[in-house]
Amino acid sequence: MLYFIYFLLILLIVIIPLFDKKNKTRLSILVNNNISKILILLFILFMMLENYTLGLLLILLYFTIILNKTDTIEGFINYFN
Repeated sequence: MLYFIYFLLILLIVIIPLFDKKNKTRLSILVNNNISKILILLFILFMMLENYTLGLLLILLYFTIILNKTDTIEGFINYFN
């Protein structure tokens, strides 16, 4: 069961850079909130204490999401149109 979770995380890490701009923006909105950052990092810390390999894969997934966000455009853009 644990190897299946490893496989899913590795698959997510590989697929995230292939997402289109709309899905990358959604992930960026989800992850770049201050409260969500704290909760995600606390969850990663807990998983790191329980299973070191799973924690490292989650850290890699988190940084993959952060580094693959879309280009920032200054000004007001209505995203929900």
